[in-house]
Amino acid sequence: MLAVSLDWLAEYIPFEIETSISQSIAKELNDERNEVDEYLQLLAGKIIPYMDLPEDMTISVHYVDKDVVNAMATLGGHVMIYRGLLEKLANENTLVMLLGHEIGHVKLRHPVKAMGKGVVIGLVLSTVLGQSSDSVANVITDTSMLTMLSFNREQEEDADDEGIKVMNAYYNHVQSSTELFEVLNSEHQAKDLNVPQFLSTHPDTERRIQHLNQLAQTNNWVQQGAIRPIPDTIRKKLAEDKQTAEAALKKETE
Repeated sequence: MLAVSLDWLAEYIPFEIETSISQSIAKELNDERNEVDEYLQLLAGKIIPYMDLPEDMTISVHYVDKDVVNAMATLGGHVMIYRGLLEKLANENTLVMLLGHEIGHVKLRHPVKAMGKGVVIGLVLSTVLGQSSDSVANVITDTSMLTMLSFNREQEEDADDEGIKVMNAYYNHVQSSTELFEVLNSEHQAKDLNVPQFLSTHPDTERRIQHLNQLAQTNNWVQQGAIRPIPDTIRKKLAEDKQTAEAALKKETE
């Protein structure tokens, strides 16, 4: 019965327990913050007031300087955006959709649900019995466990809804709400590579695009509007980081 009620039970796990469990990844990610981290955090701070997050929920956005087409949300409100994906975003509107999507996962408690029935049930019991969550948290000894969470199709679509809703609230239109998926699909088809990591657990992309367009129509949201650019200083930093990474790789192979 507890296992069947996993999603319901997860809502009763205090967010502070998530924060406690995620201390290892928080320490690692906060070691070297730069202007890209600050820009992403500032933008997240602008849209969060429109997302109706619980009062005790905090969001920390991190820039990951890796040539990987990916973004993810994990325990404790930590959201990671990789350089490889940021480089492909044409404008800030698309970035807001991405941030809204990932923050939506946190809001809906998807990361803690993705930890598995045993961990969720253990955390719920420790909360109900007033015991420390340390015994349960100790099973999560590898930081990589917190960065390899996988969400199901329904959770991805719910996060999509959160993304487009905050776009409409923030911009008063939803221009570029589907561009994130269109860009990733185009990249995949053009280079004939494996599916980008961001899409590897995001099936039926075309159907998701259709769903977002339908949602906008049903709610009578304006679908065209002004596009805001990603600041030139951020573009410059991404280019510099890419160049540095390529030089380091070349040196390793020589």
